[in-house]
Amino acid sequence: IAESAFTPLRLGLSATPERSDMAHVELDELIGPEVYRRSPAELTKGRYLAQYQEKIIDIALSGEDEIRYAEQRRIYSSFLRRRRIVIRSPEDFQQKLIFLSARDPEARTAMLAWREARQIAMNAPAKYSEIERLLHKHAADQVLLFSEYNPVVDQISRRFCLPSITYKTPTEERRTILDRFRTGQYTKLVTGRVLNEGVDVPDCRVAIIVSGNSTKREYIQRLGRILRPKEGEALLYELVTTGTTEEEMAKRRKE
Repeated sequence: IAESAFTPLRLGLSATPERSDMAHVELDELIGPEVYRRSPAELTKGRYLAQYQEKIIDIALSGEDEIRYAEQRRIYSSFLRRRRIVIRSPEDFQQKLIFLSARDPEARTAMLAWREARQIAMNAPAKYSEIERLLHKHAADQVLLFSEYNPVVDQISRRFCLPSITYKTPTEERRTILDRFRTGQYTKLVTGRVLNEGVDVPDCRVAIIVSGNSTKREYIQRLGRILRPKEGEALLYELVTTGTTEEEMAKRRKE
């Protein structure tokens, strides 16, 4: 689009310019060098964004789950070492493991081990206990709950009888849910990546990241859901399973 625009000047605005596929490196050529940047924390000092707190809540695996997690990670890591494969980004994972797994049984075993370990970390029983505590604590607040994976969204929705939105939710049902959340008929809503961007989500004060990935882009999008100017302080909770890759991902998305 930028290359086909016959204009002498171009201006680009984005809350989340960095991308995991590194496509943002082309912005200098397509639009020009960066001329102005402000972080969310800087914008809260004026009238542009709400004041907010970030709270990381450590979640522990059970002894049995720790053993299962360690074994699946061992299978995955051993494969990478044997094949001298280095994974530095989601694109590396896709190109070096997912594509390879279609024709290589060992690669498929490694990919399934990675997936199983991820599921163990995301579905730690203690996470659901913590969600219950937070929902009780913020019973009077509008609360958005986010998960990277739709099965976790579905599990939370069923377990706590909460409305949910995923890519499977029909357009009309999605509109109804958001309208009811906006008017306060629903005070809690759980969703996946489908509400990360491009959707007008009603304002709320509290967000809970139940599970996420390592991209700063997604983190900023989710933080932005609670930062519209308001009285009082907004709260962002992150549930991070200790001793797993979730700890590293939580650090990377804030870098």
